[in-house]
Amino acid sequence: MTDDAAGAGAALDAAEAPDTLGHTSVFPPPPSVYRHFTEKNLAWLALLQEAKAGHAPTNEADAAERLRTQTEILAQAIGEGSVLVPPDLDLEMELTPPNIAWIEEDGGFQLFGQRWPIPETSPSLAQLGLPDLCGVDGTEPRDRREVLQTLLLTLLQTYWELTGDLLRPVQPYDVWVPAPESANAPEQGTWQPSSHIRDRLNHMETTVINFQYLVNQMRPAHTREALRQLLAAQVERRRAAAAQLRAQCAATRSELERLTM
Repeated sequence: MTDDAAGAGAALDAAEAPDTLGHTSVFPPPPSVYRHFTEKNLAWLALLQEAKAGHAPTNEADAAERLRTQTEILAQAIGEGSVLVPPDLDLEMELTPPNIAWIEEDGGFQLFGQRWPIPETSPSLAQLGLPDLCGVDGTEPRDRREVLQTLLLTLLQTYWELTGDLLRPVQPYDVWVPAPESANAPEQGTWQPSSHIRDRLNHMETTVINFQYLVNQMRPAHTREALRQLLAAQVERRRAAAAQLRAQCAATRSELERLTM
């Protein structure tokens, strides 16, 4: 591979990297369209919008036709003989904020490679294919604090049992499984490895997911309580500051009265 080809490949990879990482990275970079938000392009957009105010509204669906119309309008706006060259970029399509009404009509929007519905909804445990250990998705209301305490105790108990299994001496974790067609001959069967450790790990994972699911449902209540405590602390600070000012004012008056006597 020549140096020119290697450089072209590196440039292509760098250009496509943000879009690729936007679908694979946990902390994706901003969309590549941010490169178009330069002061020069924003000035061209302002000039285009000002110039289009005197033209009849158009609705070109074709990108090439829309770009041609934009170039003509900008060329007329800057006048003949100007050294400025209109950009080869669909300014209104790339730089104008999206229409909120269209997003609401579409029922969602794309963000970092994922589709977010409007209004935002979170899938239930049943939709995720997980057992509901919380019991909060049912019709009967339950105290979430008690459920969280139960899940925590379940997690600790399972972890303790798993730790006990790992601390036992090394032994074959095999169980005898009789053959299903040999009910009258129990000696026929196979030794299969026991899956109780794997089952406990799966149970711990399910418990943690249920715990997180329930905590996420309680975030609005937690936010309200945190806001209440924040406002109470702010009121207390203001009361303390006001009391300190009153005390200082009283001390100043006493000092003035002493001096005037």
